[in-house]
Amino acid sequence: MKNVQIIDGAINSVFEIYAVSDPIFSKLFPNGTDISFAEDFAKQDPVWLGFYNNPVSKQSVSGIHGTLHLRDKAKKARFFPTRHEADVM
Repeated sequence: MKNVQIIDGAINSVFEIYAVSDPIFSKLFPNGTDISFAEDFAKQDPVWLGFYNNPVSKQSVSGIHGTLHLRDKAKKARFFPTRHEADVM
């Protein structure tokens, strides 16, 4: 299981963290990337099946392996050209 932090863009966002299976993580974050945008996946995509089933408490989390942005890809993607957090401009 890998931990994914959600950035939803809401003014009252609490930046939830969910544990996802390795196959789902690999689909969301291919080729070792750690930034992803929900808009790259159709709402019917199997990647979403069970995605929200395993919330992780921030007090008990042991690492965040990826960040999933739920909105505003058009505004944000230019800051993440390689989809690697280390390369954020």
